[in-house]
Amino acid sequence: MANVIEVQGLSKRFQTADREVQALKDINLQIEEGDIYGIIGMSGAGKSTLVRCLNFLEVPTEGKVTVRGKQLDQLSEKELREERTQIGMIFQGFNLLMQKNVLDNVCFPMVIHGVKKQDAVACAKSLLEMVGLSSKETSYPAQLSGGQQQRVAIARALALQPKILLCDEATSALDPQTTNSILQLLKKINQEMGITIIIITHQMSVVREICHHVAILENGQIAEKGLVEEIFVHPKSRAAKMLVIEGRDPDEWEAEAEKQEVHELHESRRLRIVFSANSSYEPVIANMVLATKTPVNILFADTKDVGGVARGQMILGLPSGEEAQARIITYLKGHGLEVEEVAGNVDA
Repeated sequence: MANVIEVQGLSKRFQTADREVQALKDINLQIEEGDIYGIIGMSGAGKSTLVRCLNFLEVPTEGKVTVRGKQLDQLSEKELREERTQIGMIFQGFNLLMQKNVLDNVCFPMVIHGVKKQDAVACAKSLLEMVGLSSKETSYPAQLSGGQQQRVAIARALALQPKILLCDEATSALDPQTTNSILQLLKKINQEMGITIIIITHQMSVVREICHHVAILENGQIAEKGLVEEIFVHPKSRAAKMLVIEGRDPDEWEAEAEKQEVHELHESRRLRIVFSANSSYEPVIANMVLATKTPVNILFADTKDVGGVARGQMILGLPSGEEAQARIITYLKGHGLEVEEVAGNVDA
């Protein structure tokens, strides 16, 4: 599959009144056509700056951004405006025109790009049907729920038939049920229309639900990137381990740090094991204790939906004694489980 977006050595600095701020540093990304790619990080990690660099609403200080084979810094203003029509955008705040009804909101980008009114209306009606809002054509944004407003924003973003859709914290203002319905709609758009979707979020639950690949940003740099499934099984960076092992979204890291059991473990050696879809339903730990005649402490356990597949994880506190520890590890690996040693605190 060809890359639809390539980012090479991208850095972005802002000059304030008294100092220079490094928002992004040496970002390198390749996003394949048709992918759903997540970019996740804490507030201030550089996510929104990065997404704005992907369509040159922010011009990088250094580096290259290539979209559909075109290097954006080599385009004229007219060519750049034309290329942006192929990159739709939706935002946390919806950004609808409050004085226009739903149908006119969706028509708006087509009208300003010279599409005949009759054709624009027909297209808008079709898009509103796709997002489930045919009955709201004459309603105004203030009369809609947050989820309905976001559906209108999605329809509007698709009006010019883009090849890429950028979603900047598009579900952050929504409740969990509404968030899930919006994510299912985005998944449908990806599958049925073949549109590449880039999701900027601070919610790991969003990444697990919909994304194929993910890049984790920390302090303006990519801490880790790859398949969502692979990062769940083998998180390597501090940021990924905090997201995956501790099971918290980045905006909860500081507020709930003292509540996490994984910070309070006292065993001298700990293992993280990851269960596949099959092993999730087997009493693996009970069978291991019986087979090895060696007890363990279950210090942490949960199950997450990763791309529609149930993946469980546990952190086990091992008994003292190298021989007993070796029996446990051999048993777990022999039953096809992913096993890795972890510190008592993932910051270590």
